[in-house]
Amino acid sequence: MIQKDSLNTSLLPEGFSLQKTNDSLHRFFSETGKVEIIEVERESNQAVPLWIHLSFLFWLVIIIFARQSYTLRLRQIFIATLKPKQVKQLQREGNLLKQSFPALLLLLYAFVVSLFAFLAVNQYFPESFYFSLGEGFLLLYGSIVLFHLLKFVAIKFIGILFETRSVSTRYLLDHFLFHISEGFALFPLVILFVYSEIQLFLYIALIMLVALWVFRLLRAISIGLECSNYSRSYLFLYLCTLEVLPIVLLYKLSIQFV
Repeated sequence: MIQKDSLNTSLLPEGFSLQKTNDSLHRFFSETGKVEIIEVERESNQAVPLWIHLSFLFWLVIIIFARQSYTLRLRQIFIATLKPKQVKQLQREGNLLKQSFPALLLLLYAFVVSLFAFLAVNQYFPESFYFSLGEGFLLLYGSIVLFHLLKFVAIKFIGILFETRSVSTRYLLDHFLFHISEGFALFPLVILFVYSEIQLFLYIALIMLVALWVFRLLRAISIGLECSNYSRSYLFLYLCTLEVLPIVLLYKLSIQFV
């Protein structure tokens, strides 16, 4: 009687094979005496890092505080994002560009977009980056904040250079409105994806981002057409430089490094 064990030996006409069950290492001895080792990686569900939990909690507190303290202002921002006629009413209530509370909500937008972008890339290209989730997020977060700062400075500079400060301010205000609304809209979708890992939430977030970007581009065109100092060729060049060129550069970088 042969006692059963996890090591099964079977004799074959040409040779023999050894297979150890319940292990990730399988060895097969062929007739030529060569050994082929196949390692099967065990699947492990990685837990959500602690800093993501804490970040979600922090921004949730900020949103609740903003909802309680700036209820009317938030409602005006959301309405003005969808209805351009409400922007003047928003401006009469105070200069949104000089208030600290909207600037904090812009950081929420940068956080959500950075985390969404890294999760989306890591979902479909898991071996593209050579750094961890935290390092990748910080890199994207810093890049997005720096890009928007440079973009806002460029818009202000162009407004001074071409003496179109009112139009540039209106265009810059549109950026604030859309980014704040995008941050609030994407925040629950990112949370749902992180804790459920359902890819549908990523698709919804991507569709929402593209739709809002197209809507903002159309708004920018209408703002530019209202300015008599700009010809249509200059307007086309202006929008391509500030809106289309960054997306093209991002696409080129993603092809090279992802």
